[in-house]
Amino acid sequence: MKIRINDIEYQIKEMSQKEYKDFRKQEDENTGCEITDTTQEVWYGASHHYQNTIVIDKDLKKDRKRRVLIHELTHCYISEYITHQEQQYTEEDVADISTNSHDLVHKIVEDYFNEN
Repeated sequence: MKIRINDIEYQIKEMSQKEYKDFRKQEDENTGCEITDTTQEVWYGASHHYQNTIVIDKDLKKDRKRRVLIHELTHCYISEYITHQEQQYTEEDVADISTNSHDLVHKIVEDYFNEN
């Protein structure tokens, strides 16, 4: 599913653990980053801002998948509306981010699960 966050198009994809690890390795190679060691990791989801892609483990149960999608969309919201830099946020900042992103994030999640 394709979505827009602050007029940036993202694709939401579901992948197996193996598919994700291959995707991650390919992204690292394409961007010139050090290859991430994914052999010991189990992941639920990830946001890839270079490729404007949100990836979710396709084998998760629906309730966990919803929570993971909300989590990843929040990363995208922060990246596209607030900053691309690593930051530490106060409790007040977190409350503002949650409040300001709630409607946008939850609308995307509802649309996603209505389509799938």
